[in-house]
Amino acid sequence: MEDISSADLGQLYLELHHRFYRLVDEAMVSAGLSLSRAKVLKQLHENGPMKQVTLAATLGLAGRSVTEAVDALERQSFAVRRVDPNDRRVWLVDITSAGATALTNAMTAKTRAMHDIFGALDAPARAELARLLVSLRDRLTHDPGELHAQQ
Repeated sequence: MEDISSADLGQLYLELHHRFYRLVDEAMVSAGLSLSRAKVLKQLHENGPMKQVTLAATLGLAGRSVTEAVDALERQSFAVRRVDPNDRRVWLVDITSAGATALTNAMTAKTRAMHDIFGALDAPARAELARLLVSLRDRLTHDPGELHAQQ
């Protein structure tokens, strides 16, 4: 491939990211649960019941976004709000058995979609892509302010 500018590479990545996200989300929705709602249920499944404010902080989302997701999950009977037995002023969100089943189905669909997308790459190409992505992730994780200073 010819030399590509950082800006053009960034644009290509953003385009690919949006297509990738949409494809994975569509696969998961067809299995009964969107990617964003699956993230909420996954936290509850892995960590047990929690306050919505804790859930929002853990996911890095606005409180209103989590409230809307939990409302929708409750309507689907995938999550339930219960009074905290240790503090009756506090409500906890928990995953239901139907939510656990939906999460399993959605995660299976997600895995299939990812295999369909990345299965087109041979093992060395996947390893190289993983190395590059981890390098970028680590750089952004360790000092995101450094990126602006270097420009």
